[in-house]
Amino acid sequence: MPVSRARIWILLLLVVSVLAVYWNVQDGGFLNYDDQVYVTDNPHLRLGLTWPGVRWAFRSTDLGFWHPLTWLSLLLDYQWYGLHPAGYHWTNLLLHLANTLLLFALLHRMTGAWGRSCLVAALFALHPLHVESVAWVAERKDVLSAFFWMLTMGAYIFYAERPGWDRYLLTLFFFLLGLMAKPMLVSLPLVLLLIDYWPLNRFRGAQSHAYPGPAVPEGRKGVPAALSTLILEKVPLALLSGAASWLVYATQQHFGALASPEVFPVPNRMANAVVSYGAYLAKTIFPWGLAAFYPYPGHWPLWRVLLSGFVLLTLSVWSLRYARRLPYLAVGWLWFLGVLLPVIGLVQIGSAAMADRFTYLPLVGIFLMMVWGSFDCPGRTRQAAFLLMGAALILWSCLSWMQVQYWQNDVTLFRRAIQVTDGNYKAMHILGLAYHRQGDDTRALDFLTESIRLKPDESRVHNDLGVVYMGQKRFRDAQREFTLALRLRPDNVKAINNLGAALASQGITEEAEKYFNAALRWEPENKDAMDNLRKIRKLPGRRAGAGMR
Repeated sequence: MPVSRARIWILLLLVVSVLAVYWNVQDGGFLNYDDQVYVTDNPHLRLGLTWPGVRWAFRSTDLGFWHPLTWLSLLLDYQWYGLHPAGYHWTNLLLHLANTLLLFALLHRMTGAWGRSCLVAALFALHPLHVESVAWVAERKDVLSAFFWMLTMGAYIFYAERPGWDRYLLTLFFFLLGLMAKPMLVSLPLVLLLIDYWPLNRFRGAQSHAYPGPAVPEGRKGVPAALSTLILEKVPLALLSGAASWLVYATQQHFGALASPEVFPVPNRMANAVVSYGAYLAKTIFPWGLAAFYPYPGHWPLWRVLLSGFVLLTLSVWSLRYARRLPYLAVGWLWFLGVLLPVIGLVQIGSAAMADRFTYLPLVGIFLMMVWGSFDCPGRTRQAAFLLMGAALILWSCLSWMQVQYWQNDVTLFRRAIQVTDGNYKAMHILGLAYHRQGDDTRALDFLTESIRLKPDESRVHNDLGVVYMGQKRFRDAQREFTLALRLRPDNVKAINNLGAALASQGITEEAEKYFNAALRWEPENKDAMDNLRKIRKLPGRRAGAGMR
């Protein structure tokens, strides 16, 4: 069989492997874990891809992010699929497949190494840590922004081969689109500087003679330039990154998602960052015990911080020491560290210690180190490295297929999270809600009360526990939980409205009316509060009461 035909078959095998591993993702439903705010309970999606919908997408900072392209893609999905989750899952999967093929094409273009590029793309496509980004509808922003990451790199490679304003502006354009899908792309200018060093060899006289890798066709080599020139090239990109970072900080602060230094002290954040880097490396090699949510532990044991720090320092020194002779080590390692940096937790958003989805792009750096390093091993060591990597790829594909099954619904996903993590209050909360929707309030109460025991200061959990009590007509218990929810978060509009409902159910209508009016002051278009207010105003008599505080 001719070589070119064999390569086509190998690429087709890669595509088939991705589809086989992720095929069951179409059977998954929407989750009560951000999917409701992105899709199922989002009234703006009903606009579809119309001018009012587009205008909302560009104006919205819901959830503390400005990502209009993500909203546009979901608006288009709604227009095509309505609320059928299979279509949304297929969009994510096709974007992941496109990212895989683009990654292969970019590496092949830069290095001329067909086999190595294909193997890196296969690791990217089939690694279990990437299942979360593909199988979770709310993480559309991951696979969509990665698509524009790849397009930006492609435009930059063409610019590096023959610099010109048209190609540079195309690079800026794709980068801007990527930031409009997810601001995690802020580290891309650093990656472009890294590939200037290798494999584009644009650092004048740096290492073009030192690396004994595959020959790159002359027309595909980058134009050599001084380091100062290469840095200046990245300034417009860096300015866009700075603007996107500032916008994220401002919107998250307004949304209330930024953790305070009192709750997450800076030393704890630094320790968590070091441990998280180590945990991501460990889960890259041994991707077992993956969870949709990893609780923030508050503080880590000193031995674990020191061990992770030692591993990071050792790998940093080792990769930089061989930067001239084996440049892919330094480039891959700095790619991994740099792309993870915005989400490593130094600026804590939310309450998770880490997340599998954060590795979607950073792991490309580790895969570069693994694949190019295996090819450069001598003799029998090289054969052993190939066998080990082949076995790992098969094993990781099987684990990815298994991981996809956990993402079918709230119960399968968060029961798994409870099995592989300790003190997972978030998983307990979502499981409690899932069982409540199924009508199993006994289990719902068990999980919700356990969630509160693990983390008593979660306003939403108290509110949801009160809702379960309301369904059981335990109105005074419900009143207590709604009151606790408001003490923790006075702007919890659902709890304000629900407390009014609990009071009204006990006949304390005048005070209930005050809470319904308060909910409408926070949200003038709150339909539940308006309906409740109309109902009690039609009652013939009202009884005043102090209620519970």
